[in-house]
Amino acid sequence: MALIGRFGALSISADYRRLWLAQATSSFGEYLFASTGTVWVAVQLFPASPRLPALIGMVILAASVPRIVIGPIAGVYADRWNSRKTMIVNDWIRVGIFAMLLGVVEFGAASPGRIFAAIVICTALSEVCAQFFNPSRAAVMHLVVPSDRRIEAASMSMFSLTGVAIVATGAGPALFGLFGARIAICVCIATYLTSYVMSVRVRGRYQPERQTAGRFRRDFSDGARSVWRVPMLRVVLLGACFYGVSLGINSSVLALFALKTLGVSPEHYGLLAMMFPVGNLVSAVFGVSLIRRVGVNRAYLPALSALGLGYIAYACVGQLVTACVVMLVCGSIFSVYIMCQGPILQESVSAGYMGRISAVFGPMVTITSAAATLFASQMLSYSAGQGLTAGDGSWGDPYRLLIIFGAAFLLAGGGGMFLVRTRANRASRSTPPSLSETTAGSLDEVGS
Repeated sequence: MALIGRFGALSISADYRRLWLAQATSSFGEYLFASTGTVWVAVQLFPASPRLPALIGMVILAASVPRIVIGPIAGVYADRWNSRKTMIVNDWIRVGIFAMLLGVVEFGAASPGRIFAAIVICTALSEVCAQFFNPSRAAVMHLVVPSDRRIEAASMSMFSLTGVAIVATGAGPALFGLFGARIAICVCIATYLTSYVMSVRVRGRYQPERQTAGRFRRDFSDGARSVWRVPMLRVVLLGACFYGVSLGINSSVLALFALKTLGVSPEHYGLLAMMFPVGNLVSAVFGVSLIRRVGVNRAYLPALSALGLGYIAYACVGQLVTACVVMLVCGSIFSVYIMCQGPILQESVSAGYMGRISAVFGPMVTITSAAATLFASQMLSYSAGQGLTAGDGSWGDPYRLLIIFGAAFLLAGGGGMFLVRTRANRASRSTPPSLSETTAGSLDEVGS
């Protein structure tokens, strides 16, 4: 009871707690195997191979491609099928996938190449299942959480996912190093079995009204048009794309800036890297009252712009202590941004569309992030060809300039979306838009 009193979202209902635990345990399995697979390939299978970077890239690609290709498709079927049963089936499939991988490791005399192929296949298939599981869970959660408790639910989700990411990412390599791959795989199986049990215990009355016409292409395009027609959904989508650009640049540059420009040792870099998720946790616990006071819509865009200012400040620091403080603040701001995004989606999306619409945002972030990562790598190669030394600590340091560029993109994006939202609000004073109105005509057309 003390835990429920501390984290108010847990008091919403028993079904909410079951869905929350299903999400937390399934995410734990995903993060744990992602970190285990990388260490497995690098330390045991191909430790001295000159192709090791390419092999690691293949594992990462196996997890990324389903998010881009399968994600939008899965969203359509998540709206067609029974959401709770979809969660249950995909948990069982993931249990079977990792059981087969365990069998290959335990009973097969497979070569490193075959084990690597099994890791890639399991990673890809598990991620495909996640693309069906996540929008289905979002569709059920949309009905379980009352409108006045959405901020608390978003805070609890942010807190649990951040904590899961921190623990699972560290636990995977630790389990592999201490006990080998078998125990790590068994833990993955246990997490999906726990998620299955929690999903089964959710009452079956939470089923969104179907808003699909039976033809995949029309259902898919209807969901995509719905995102663009509703002003706040359009703002959230653009915000996700702007953040994806910053994410792609920072994923390539932040670590290099700390290690090369600031001269941080690997041990101290671990402390610096931990500051961002710690900021997530702090804001997830204490940021609910701030968002309630300011309002979700008013806090969303300033949080995106403030994140840009935070990254500019990080690019200007010169000491480890200052960098840790700035990264802690950035993590807190990012948590506010995410906690606002969830309630906006739930408020703007009508029942029967959550699967398709929630499945649009993940692929868009992945695509923009991948494009920005490619851009950053090309710019670093170009600067090296021009004789610029990355990591020299000057104001012309390519690492520093790329971080500032990504941050400026967030600032410009936040300001531009504020203007878009202001114009949309002015236009909506006479005819306020709603998702049900904008999609009803499309569905009637499809039905005829």
